[in-house]
Amino acid sequence: MERDPDHLIIDRPWEYSIAELHYHSGLDGSEPFVDLVLQRDVVVRRLRFWSPRQFEIEDGCFPHPTHGMEILDVSGRRLEGLGVWVSDFEGTQGSMTFWARDVVDLDKLEAS
Repeated sequence: MERDPDHLIIDRPWEYSIAELHYHSGLDGSEPFVDLVLQRDVVVRRLRFWSPRQFEIEDGCFPHPTHGMEILDVSGRRLEGLGVWVSDFEGTQGSMTFWARDVVDLDKLEAS
């Protein structure tokens, strides 16, 4: 089986630290989402993951380190409602994993 490709939303996510994490459950009838603010030196990236599922943070060093964080494009699997997999290829303690329908760059979204 071929490996899922890296998602094009961000290059080398394992080089970033998690600066902020926000989970919106959608109890108001809106679509649930997870907002992640990732930071590497002065570079800040704000990502929104729509309809997260099986969200898990392992016991350990969360949010540091995130040295193995990967964001994969799993749309080729044709899984209903799932296009993104966030995982940790190093199996770092405290890693965050979840599936999502899609991911968007909030800075690009707000600029348009």
